[in-house]
Amino acid sequence: MLSLTALLILSAQAHPSFEGSMVYDLANGPVKYAQAANNEITTLPAAKLQFEPRHGYLLSLLKSLNIPLSSQTLVYSKTSFQAPHIFPHAPRAIFFNDDTYVGWVKGADYLEISTADATLGAVFYVLEQEPKSRPRFERHDDCLQCHHSSRTSGVPGHIVRSVLTQPSGQIHTNTSSFTTDQRSPMEERWGGWYVSGSIPFKHLGNQLFPTLETSNPIQTFDSPAWPAQTSDVVAHLVLAHQATGHNYLARLNYETRAALDLQRIMNEMDHKPDTESSWSESTRRRITNAIEATVRYLTFADECPLPGPVSGNSAFQAEFEKRHPLKKLNLKTRVFEYPLSYLTESKAMTAFDPIIREKFQRRLEQVLLHEAGTGNYANLDPKRAREAWRLHQNALSRN
Repeated sequence: MLSLTALLILSAQAHPSFEGSMVYDLANGPVKYAQAANNEITTLPAAKLQFEPRHGYLLSLLKSLNIPLSSQTLVYSKTSFQAPHIFPHAPRAIFFNDDTYVGWVKGADYLEISTADATLGAVFYVLEQEPKSRPRFERHDDCLQCHHSSRTSGVPGHIVRSVLTQPSGQIHTNTSSFTTDQRSPMEERWGGWYVSGSIPFKHLGNQLFPTLETSNPIQTFDSPAWPAQTSDVVAHLVLAHQATGHNYLARLNYETRAALDLQRIMNEMDHKPDTESSWSESTRRRITNAIEATVRYLTFADECPLPGPVSGNSAFQAEFEKRHPLKKLNLKTRVFEYPLSYLTESKAMTAFDPIIREKFQRRLEQVLLHEAGTGNYANLDPKRAREAWRLHQNALSRN
């Protein structure tokens, strides 16, 4: 068990992070990715979904998953396996709730679905957009070609990209693209995306780049063929936080399982009991750093501040906030009101080894009640941090 002194020494060191992490072997690593999944999609009776000509199974699927239409964000860069159907005049629509993301492309063959599986990380599915008596989800591991890399913390994960997009929808491949999360500078965000609402600062959204040096504003998207008429900036901000947050939780699960498995083997070889007191220093450091990286992300310690107040133009904020007190939004100087993510209460927590879950909660408590406003957590408001811990504890006691 780490002492308070050890934890304080750790917090004074370089910030642990999963960026550029080793990519896990999904066949021989701590989690066998090919095993049966258990998530929102595997428990959903696809046969009950209803097909309609304009959107196929989309609206029925969103209703079944309790995903609001207001979560729609529109991406016009050709960054999907259904790229031939995607153009600035025909963007891909992405809808999401706390666990699952659904992609709809007008006229395409499939709905694209990804969900945060508590054990496996992101798992990908397709649903054929043809009326059938018994529609079914098909697992689509081909998505791992892009969704299993250092960009996704080395585990199967989600990516929100910002790219310089040509008028055709193709991206400029001879330039850097940006992986967007809550730490990203605002001027690098939303390349290749429509963004609607009030945004008082520069960004890359709503623009086309005929060349790397020239950009042209694109008209706000408006077509009755799409399920919603917005690509709300508030939904974009939440999406950026959540996608990487899921990846960090998945990485914490993979990393700590690997550390504990290796320690178990070492204990057997040395005839030691399989208890925490037998952990090597490298095992302790590996687990501590993984927990610290995840706590740091989920407490917004490195969040990029908002340069000015933003407001959306859909019902997304109201529908999002009503579901949990930690979802209360600020939108003036930062995205969320409290320095603790609602993802700390996600299903991913159930996959952690009990000792990891306990250590994670203890570290959260230490940061929110004792370190907020100081040192490496100087960006956290102490009063808001204490309130966030209280809300978190209340939620855990009800579950």
